[in-house]
Amino acid sequence: MRVVFINLDRAVERRAFMEAQGVRLGLVLQRVRAVETGDISADVDARLNGRWERPLSGPELGCFLSHHAIWQEVARASGPVLVLEDDAVLSRRIGAALPALTTFKGADFLNLESFDRKRFAARRATVLGGGGFAVRRMYRDKSGSAGYLLWPSGAVKLLERTERRGAAPVDAFLHGFAGLVSWQAEPALVVQAHILEARGLKAGVDPATSIQAVRKRSSLRRENWPFLLRRIGTQVGLTRYHLMRLGMARYERTTLDWNDFV
Repeated sequence: MRVVFINLDRAVERRAFMEAQGVRLGLVLQRVRAVETGDISADVDARLNGRWERPLSGPELGCFLSHHAIWQEVARASGPVLVLEDDAVLSRRIGAALPALTTFKGADFLNLESFDRKRFAARRATVLGGGGFAVRRMYRDKSGSAGYLLWPSGAVKLLERTERRGAAPVDAFLHGFAGLVSWQAEPALVVQAHILEARGLKAGVDPATSIQAVRKRSSLRRENWPFLLRRIGTQVGLTRYHLMRLGMARYERTTLDWNDFV
């Protein structure tokens, strides 16, 4: 199975961090050059940006395009690809879990990550073999794009959605797409470095990133109304998932063992 990680040319420490994890865990990780802000043409920016709840920053659009390029490759593949970002801290159990996860049927997208936030998921999980691993149908997550398995069927859907809807922050694009048949690995096998640091644990790499920089809220000027209306639409759309909590869904964090990442 192909395993790739997205990495900026200048982020040499993160590249070394990911490659060291691969060696330690027995995984062959292939580096994919991340798209820089300066690589994005005005035509691409005009075509894809400005169609979400706010305009994307240069780093956000570059991150989206980096994932998008991999989706194009996955769409032509014969099986799933594991996509990682270069601040992904991998569980020591990931090597044991991947054979069962990659042969799971019926998924477009299988999230391996916990962002340590609540999400809407099925009440019942599907146990995979006897290794202590399971998968749970995911109805709506909120954050995180640092580690996921993507099947060709899912990649095709994501590419088609890009043409219809334009770009968004990658995690919002992935987790806000109801047409994507999404599942979650349990326990989680990937955590972003800054999530570990917030828990008082050492990630082994600098967790700082420009993508997560604090941004100003959109003002109520007329030109911002389309963004604000999309934002309101998203919030209204969450109502259906809260109603699902009355029956088929639960709203809680993904299970994981923090010791697996130390």
